[in-house]
Order: sequence, then structure tokens, then C-alpha cells
Amino acid sequence: MIALECISLAYDDNATALVDVTLAVHAGEQVQVVGPSGSGKTTLARLLAGRTGGDAGTAFRGALTLEGTRLEFGTGTDPRIDPAAWSSRVGYVAQGAWGQLSMMSSTVAEEIAFGPANRGMPAGQLRTTVRDIAAKLQLTDLLERDPRTLSGGQLQRTVIAAAIASEPQVLVLDEPFQGLDESATADVAAVLELLRAHGTGLVVCEPLLPRRLPVDARVLALFEGSAVFEGPPGDARGAGLRRYGVGLEGAPPRLSSAGRGPTPAARTASPTPAGAAGAASVTPARAAGVAGLTPARGRPAGDPPDRAPGLPESRPKGDALLVELECVSFTYPAQPDEAPAGIRSVDFSLERGEVVALLGSNGSGKSTVLQHLNGLLRPVSGVVRIDGRELGRRPTGKLAATVGYLFQNTDQQLFERTVLREVAYGPRAAGKKRGAAIGQAGDALAGVGLSGYASLHPYELSFVRRRLVALASMIATQPLLWVLDEPTAGLDDEGRNLIGELIRAHAATGGGVVLATHDVAFAEAVSDRTVTLAAGRVLPAAGSPASEAPPSQ
Repeated sequence: MIALECISLAYDDNATALVDVTLAVHAGEQVQVVGPSGSGKTTLARLLAGRTGGDAGTAFRGALTLEGTRLEFGTGTDPRIDPAAWSSRVGYVAQGAWGQLSMMSSTVAEEIAFGPANRGMPAGQLRTTVRDIAAKLQLTDLLERDPRTLSGGQLQRTVIAAAIASEPQVLVLDEPFQGLDESATADVAAVLELLRAHGTGLVVCEPLLPRRLPVDARVLALFEGSAVFEGPPGDARGAGLRRYGVGLEGAPPRLSSAGRGPTPAARTASPTPAGAAGAASVTPARAAGVAGLTPARGRPAGDPPDRAPGLPESRPKGDALLVELECVSFTYPAQPDEAPAGIRSVDFSLERGEVVALLGSNGSGKSTVLQHLNGLLRPVSGVVRIDGRELGRRPTGKLAATVGYLFQNTDQQLFERTVLREVAYGPRAAGKKRGAAIGQAGDALAGVGLSGYASLHPYELSFVRRRLVALASMIATQPLLWVLDEPTAGLDDEGRNLIGELIRAHAATGGGVVLATHDVAFAEAVSDRTVTLAAGRVLPAAGSPASEAPPSQ
């Protein structure tokens, strides 16, 4: 159905991304491509999607074959791929859902219908197609919503639905489960299986080896642009792929110590103010007992430092509350026929030196809670206090030295023309002189393993490295409170380990961390307790949150 023979592919900066990689995908077959950041997964996905040649900034030597038509490249007269014709047969879901919105659709229904409508699908068939796909991906209640108002997980399902609506013969998905909760992941997986049953070939790229794969799937593992394994899922799990940086989905991060021990909050029955309604669920997280952090690229090998670069030497720890939300409610604007979305009567607190993970399904209110901590959103009712001061109408910019925020879509945070300027911007805006700001930026880049990328433009980097640039930008400002929205989304094994170490190091200095995540194993390993939200409310404590799935919306 589709085949790739790649002798080599290099980008226009002469960086070679793929060497001697071959792949064939037949009708109804699933190929799972795994590998760490920089291994060539996204490059391979883009090749299959027809994004190649000089107009794509690449020099490709090899061939692509689609339904018997073979196109050879690198011979001096490269064929031109017609994007419209190719995409009608090969669907593509890239990393980062935001970048795939048409920006011409005012509703989710229009976004799903955009591709097939442009290809002339009859109106009646188009309505039926949109309705059926929306039902399968639990998007029916969102069809009249503006796509730009969706949560990250809802948006991911929308772009997958849009790719499926064109009824491609081959579907290439680059990290399609990023940002999805367990229920949404199961919905997407079920739809993909249904497509396979009807003859669609699938190529799914992920940084981690999934725990569950169809038994007839084929795994292709990449490392530094070359194939290091190809075979069935069972053989892949026993092939020792972790030595190539391929971790197992759902495994805890490998951290350098056995745990920090519970903070005062972790020993307390409830972190919320006395008598507050909707008390948060409190469960001490499992300590991660795996030693030996894999060094980040650009970081010297050996044991990680006691203090991550860019973090203050010490800060007071104790019972002082760093974050307090008292009966906070917020409602997003809604259409007349929509149920209001937001949060309701949320009580939550965080002590210095504490790490708290927010769990919950897509649309449960996690990101909404986080955006109240740095003033991006202001409560309709209730009170938010940061480091003992009521937030009130304090400008968001004035909070930057106290609250650092990592967006779920970190590309929204990047705007400077070099990585170093990007990371130094926060300290400069906070009043630091240029030399001091550059020093703090250099320390932060060293902490995330990106010292060697300081002179590059952020968008010359891979998706994962751009996320780490955004994290370094936050760290460089040295905020007391870290607010992290899906910090491990899209990260490989090494990246998860690094983020876990940085979080623990920050808390060890007396800082606080609030993170929203669907990565339960990561949350259990790095946090002191978890708080579960559902339908905009905090669930009361009842057993282990790690073993409970909040209701899906």
C-alpha cells in the first residue's frame, strides 16, 4: 500500500535525520514506530505524509511507493508530490494539535468536515461522516464548540477525527495519544482498530513502547536515525530497547534517589482550610526507588547534582502555605445549548517544599485551576492567595518572579529568535542586568541538557527540545512556585527522568510544584499527594487516586 526506502535524509542544515531505513505498510496493518527524541520518528512520519524535497527543507535520497506508483528522489530531477492528491490517500496527524487547526472553522463540526468538504464529499454523506466519527471519539457534545476553546485532550481528538473523516487508505499519526486521558485513549484506539478492520494501514509514532498493542502489529525502533529493531510487540518488550532510550509506557521515571520523604502536608488528613467543602483527596505518592538517572544530552555523565543549575541554593521550608484557593469558581462563556464549563467551589492548598499532582479526565478542570495560579484566569467567585498575598487584580507580569508557568502547548510560549534570548527574557523582564540574565539562562539550559543549542532558533529544534526550552525559560526566572501543565507530554524516557529530577530538586529547596498530568506513574513517583478533579470539582478522598479513574466527560 505504501513503502519507504530511505538511503538518507538530511535537513538543510546538513543534519542527517535518517539513514538506511525501509518500511512497508500493507492494508489493515499497524506499524508502531518508537524511539527517543531525535531518533527520526517525526522525519519518517513526514516522509510518509509526502512532506519531502527542497520545499520541505530536506535532501532526500530514496523512494516512496504509494499503491504501486514509485517515486525516486535524489537523482537530480526529483518528482513533485501533489499535497492535495497525496493527502487524499495518506492522512497525517502531526505532533501538536494546535498547529493542525485550519483556523477557518468556527466549530468542531466544521473542523472535522473541512478536509472532506474541500474534496467534494456530498453534503449528506459529510453530515453522516461527521456525526459518526464524533460519536466514536466522544465529541458529539462538543460539535458546536469553537475548537480554540477546547482542552488539550479534546483538541487532540478533534484533529484525529478530522484526519479520519477524509477516509484515507493510510493513516500516519505522530504521538496521537498525547494529552489524552485513559478513556479518550481507549476511544481513539478502538477507532483505529475499526479502521484497520476496514483495510486502513496505520503508522503510529510514539516515544515510549506501549504496554498494549495489537498482537499482529509490527514494532520498528529507531535510534539516531537508524533502525535498531523490527519485529512483533512481544519480541520488542524483551529486546532491551531501553539501552536505546526507549522506555515502557506506564513505567515510573528512573530517579536518582529513593524519595524525598513526605512533607508536612503529606502527613495531614486534608490540605484545605478547615471546614472547606470539597476537600482534596490526599494520598502520599509512591517513592521511586530506581537509581541512575540517564544523563541528558549535553550534560556530563555521572551522578546528577544535588541542586539543579538555575535553582536557588535554599529556601525556607515549613508549614507556610504557598498556594491557597478558597471556594474558587470560574465559568467559560457558553452557547445557549451548552452546559457551562469551568470549575466550581474548588478548595486547594500547597505548602512550601511540596509537589502536588492534579489528575482527572480531559475537560475536568485541571488546566483551569492551574491558570488561576498565575492570573491568566480570575475567579468569578472565591479567593486565590499566592505566597500569603491575595491575587486580586495583580497583573500577571508582576507574578512572574513568584509563579512560573509551563503551558500544555509550550510552543505558545516561544517568541525570541535564539534559544538563549528566549531563556534570558524572563530574568531581563524581572529587572536583571544582561550579564546576570545570561548567566541564569545558561544555568537553566544546562539543567535541561540544552547548553549546546543556545545559538539556534527555538523552532529549529524538535518538539521535545522546544518543550525543554520553555521549561528552561521558566526555571531561569527562579520562581518559587512551578505550575506545569502536562510536563511529560511527548517526552521520551530520558526526558521524563530529567523532568522528575528537576521537580524534586526544586521542592527540596523549599519551592512548590503543582502539575496537571495524565501520566499517573510519573505523578506517583514525583509528587507528595494527588488531587483528582471531575466535572470541575475536586473529588473527596476515597482510597488511592492512582487506582481510581474519574468519570469521563
